[in-house]
Amino acid sequence: MDPDTYNWLRVGHVLGFVLWIGGMLALLQLLRVHGAVEGAARDVLTRHERKMAIVMDAGATLAMICGLWMALDRTPTFFSAKHYGAWLHVKLAIVVVVILGMHGWSRVKVKKFRKGEVQPVPQAVVWIVLAAAAAIILLGAHHGLLRKGG
Repeated sequence: MDPDTYNWLRVGHVLGFVLWIGGMLALLQLLRVHGAVEGAARDVLTRHERKMAIVMDAGATLAMICGLWMALDRTPTFFSAKHYGAWLHVKLAIVVVVILGMHGWSRVKVKKFRKGEVQPVPQAVVWIVLAAAAAIILLGAHHGLLRKGG
C-alpha cells in the first residue's frame, strides 16, 4: 500500500474511533439524564439520543472500514501474530466484546427509551467504555507491547 493511502486510512481510523467513543459517551450520559427527568424533557432527550446514536454508528463504520483495510492490505496481514505479535488480536477482542457490546446495548436502550420504557443507566457503563478505549489506544499506539522481547 502506498504510504499516503496508509496515512489517510490511519486518519480515518482515528477520526472514526473518536466519533464512535465520543458519540457513545455522549449518548450514555443522555440516557443517564433521561431516567431522571419527566414530561417534555424526555421528548427532547429522545431526539438528541437518536442523533448521538447516528454519530456513534457513523464513527463505528468509519473506524472499522479504515482499520480492516489497513490490517488486511499487506503481506503478511496484521493478523499474522508470527510477524506482528498479538496486539491486534487483543485490541480487536476488546473492541468486539466491550465496545461493540456497549454499542449494541446503547442502541437497545435508545429504542426502549423512545417507547417509554425508561430504566436508570448506571454510571459504571461510562467507566467501562473509558477503560476499554484507553486499552485500545494504548495497544494501537504501541504495537510492541505484546511482542516477545517487545
